[in-house]
Amino acid sequence: MKFNCKMDRIEKEIRDRYKQNIGICLLLFLSVFFFSCKAQGVSKTFSIKTGDLLFQEHKPDSSISSAVVAATRSIDQYHFSHVGVAFRDKDSIYVFEAVSSGVRETPLHEFLAKSATENHVPVVVVGRVKKKYSEAIAYAIPQIKTLIGKPYDNEFLPDNDKYYCSELVYETFRINGKPIFKASPMSFKDLRTGKISPLWKAFFKKIGKPIPEGVLGTNPGDMSKSKEINILGLVPDKYLY
Repeated sequence: MKFNCKMDRIEKEIRDRYKQNIGICLLLFLSVFFFSCKAQGVSKTFSIKTGDLLFQEHKPDSSISSAVVAATRSIDQYHFSHVGVAFRDKDSIYVFEAVSSGVRETPLHEFLAKSATENHVPVVVVGRVKKKYSEAIAYAIPQIKTLIGKPYDNEFLPDNDKYYCSELVYETFRINGKPIFKASPMSFKDLRTGKISPLWKAFFKKIGKPIPEGVLGTNPGDMSKSKEINILGLVPDKYLY
């Protein structure tokens, strides 16, 4: 009887260890699958449409991009520092974006070339406004066209006729005059330290302006998590070559 009980315990321990090992293997598989999806794109079947939002991870050579990433959170495991708006013109695709030189229209291939890469794939994720908000696109595109040439908003302040990247999206995607996206109090604090990054301190000191901590605004990371859009995945391969 004691022998049988001992054998039962041994068999139970073997079964438990087997289940544990299976669980570990499954977890490892899912982890590899997830990062593979991030590198290869969740879907390769969609086409970019006018009004799609292109969320971009910049190459790690911009101090301001690094400061943006350090102070914000993006969807999933991404670290977006920029966002632009896609515009199709016959067979060509352009991106309306607000960059240091101002609001401009950039060919898609040039936009992708500025991106960070993972496994040689540009880290640019496509978000599409949900159907219930799609009429905002019809308003946004003509509005953005009138803003081309406007200066970049390096002060990150509202209502100054200047635009930073997500501000351009926020101000132009409207229904009945109201923005479909939400503005929130901005924070320039590093999420890891809880303190304002030296990069931001140096930046605002250089332009002679106070840090707009707590001022209402937007950022690409928060916008990527917005309930008003669906995330489709990385830019499909057909646009990369």
